[in-house]
Amino acid sequence: MATPSLAMIPSAIADSKVYSVLPNNGEGDFIFDRASTATRIGSNGLIQTVATDIPRLNYDISNGVVQSCPSLLLEPASTNLITYSENFSQWVSDTNASITSNSIISPDGTQNADKLVAGSSTARQAIKLSVTANGDISMSIFAKKGEYSVIQFSDAINGSYFVNFDLQTGAIGSSNTMQGKIENVGNDWYRCSASYNTSNPILSFRLSIAQSSTATRLVNFAGNSSDGLYIYGAQVEALTYLTSYIPTDGSTVTRAAETCNDAATASTFNSTEGVLYIEAKSTYDSSNSRRISISDGTINNRVSFEFDETTENTIKGFVSSGGATQATLTHSAIDLSEYNKMAIKYKANDFSLFINGQEVDVDATGSAPIGLDSLQLQGGANTNYMYGNVKDIRVYNEALTDAQLQTLTS
Repeated sequence: MATPSLAMIPSAIADSKVYSVLPNNGEGDFIFDRASTATRIGSNGLIQTVATDIPRLNYDISNGVVQSCPSLLLEPASTNLITYSENFSQWVSDTNASITSNSIISPDGTQNADKLVAGSSTARQAIKLSVTANGDISMSIFAKKGEYSVIQFSDAINGSYFVNFDLQTGAIGSSNTMQGKIENVGNDWYRCSASYNTSNPILSFRLSIAQSSTATRLVNFAGNSSDGLYIYGAQVEALTYLTSYIPTDGSTVTRAAETCNDAATASTFNSTEGVLYIEAKSTYDSSNSRRISISDGTINNRVSFEFDETTENTIKGFVSSGGATQATLTHSAIDLSEYNKMAIKYKANDFSLFINGQEVDVDATGSAPIGLDSLQLQGGANTNYMYGNVKDIRVYNEALTDAQLQTLTS
């Protein structure tokens, strides 16, 4: 198979830079920007904070096991509306639970996770913290079983909304309206999250101990004032999906948006024919598509992947030349929240889209783009930024054969 003219496999970074493997003269390096600190999962599986303008090489955790290769993590701006994300002694008991501070080692590797303890009176075994938000809501916490193994989310205005998380089995229990997700992040910790939409502004984020995964909302029961479960890292965001953890201590905190663009020059690309290949995943956003593009800095001449905002689990490949769309290659019913290997072949009257070893769409008419001179993790015109995880980007300056594209994307 041909050698790519540009290859970015996330492994080397510096302040405001993501280095490409090829070309090795530095022309393929990406310019990175984020005007705040942010967190990532390190190679040891622990939450780590990285400085302003430092790219995040994030290590996925699958079923509690840290994966060996990192991805470049890119996210939009988001605010943690919870003012005390770790100090649960600042939350309000509702009405019989208590907090034992700094009880065990948290997902950041220090002893700063608290214990949520069920009191001895028959009542709600819950705590809550005031937060005001409406519309799209995503809430999350890291939780670990203790003597109890089920934690429940609810809010203080929507009287029927809730979801249970089983910290023993890693499963979602009973729920209403809140769409729960639970992820095993290692050492018996789970990141529990729920997304939903509400027209009524929520008044607080409530965490409750439940006696079973099938418990209804806010069941009263009596504990013994010592048994409980463990919590760390609470977060509420005005988004339809969960993002990386944003620590707070006394006020809300905003993580700035990230951009990664402007790799290579015109000499790196062949506008006449070639292949754009990526291995990436992205969370669905109904408001914005996410794109990875070779372009002339505009949408007039480009080869780009688009994680579609109109239809969930749909990927599109676009080729434009001289301001006119030459090919639109589409594939649906694909889980884009998981990593996929995808390639667009472009050549006059010969366009195709390959995903995970299969040719999924073709177009036999159209012109090649003109004047390609940069690779950008956006739409080509400072819009439609790529947010998600990117493991691999390659550009080939020839239209690879079908057999080569099957091999490349397998």
